[in-house]
Parts: sequence; C-alpha cells; structure tokens
Amino acid sequence: MDIKKLTVGEFLDKVASKEHVPGGGAVGAIAAALGSGLTEMVANLTMGKKKYQEWEAEMERVVERMEAVRNELCDLAVKDMKAFDKFMEALKLPKETEEQKRVRSEKMQEALKHAIDVPYELARKVRDVIKESEIVTEFGNKNAVSDALSAAELLRAAFEMAKANVRINMKSLKDKKLKEYYSQEMDELEKQVYGSYKRIRDMIEENGWL
Repeated sequence: MDIKKLTVGEFLDKVASKEHVPGGGAVGAIAAALGSGLTEMVANLTMGKKKYQEWEAEMERVVERMEAVRNELCDLAVKDMKAFDKFMEALKLPKETEEQKRVRSEKMQEALKHAIDVPYELARKVRDVIKESEIVTEFGNKNAVSDALSAAELLRAAFEMAKANVRINMKSLKDKKLKEYYSQEMDELEKQVYGSYKRIRDMIEENGWL
C-alpha cells in the first residue's frame, strides 16, 4: 500500500475498517508527517520576510529537512504495516511438533524485534522534528505560531503512539537485555521530546503569542 497515493478519505476508511492495518503505529507516523508538514509551513511563511531576514538560512534548512522527513515518515507508516503482517505470518506457523514450536517461537521473536524497531524509529524521528518545531516557534513568523503549536501537539501525540507500540511488543520479547535497552532509549527520547514540547508551550505562553 502506497499511503502517499491514497486520498485522505481512503486512508481514513482503511483505518476504520476491520483490518488490523493501518493501525496505531502507521497512524502515528502520519501524525508525525503532518507535524513535520506544519513545521515546514511555518518556515516557508518566514522566508522572504524582512523582519525575519537573519533567520532566512535557518528556515531554508528546516524546509529542506522537513520535506525529506515527511517522505521518510510515510515510508515508516508502510514499514509498520509490513512489520505487523510479518508477525501475523509467524503467529500462524504450525506448532504441532517440538521443532515446529521452536521455529515458530524464533520467527515470532524476530518479528517482534522488527515490530519494535519501527515505532522506535518513529520516536527518534519525532524527537528530531519537534526540535525543528522549537526553532520555528522561537524564530519563525509569529503570525503562524498557532501552526507551530499544532505541529508540537501532533508530534507529542505521535510520540505517545510510538511509545505504546514499543511497549506492547516489548511485553512478549524474551531478550531481557534488548528489553532493557529499548526501555532506557524510550525513556531518554521521552525526556527530549517533552523537553522541546514544554519549551514550545512556555515560549508561547510567556511571550503572549497566542
């Protein structure tokens, strides 16, 4: 499924259907893509304005980066759906003999690791994008500050969706060291994401921009 070729209505219908995909992970990636799009928009609305001339080069950098990230996030949504399909394939493997059970268990663990890697990557990208949202909030066109805040809210939600998908798959992961690694990484990412999110809200509130 090429998500970028679907209309908004088609994508919503697929999300609402009885099918397991696209689920929360894919929707989270699209929410993050929308957040990056809004961040890019604020940067675009800042460029060419005399008042913000000293930040022109920085805004150009943000636009270039967000354009790339939007595509990466759409690809990540597709990867999330494929990861789920891979797990379901492993789940359906035969388990009548001990050998079959062993193979099935190994395949399920492999699929689980992949199912964790995808939302973990989403969380990392959200961390990167919300830092850019912080930049456009502080130095971008103040007539678009509501869009900068909207981007931050979408990104915060996308992170929570990524975190939920990491956690639910971690429950069945047998590798304790790997579980500890993901847990520590997600805790650190959460601090960074919410640090940027809080700074964005504080900036807006303290300066009375909204």
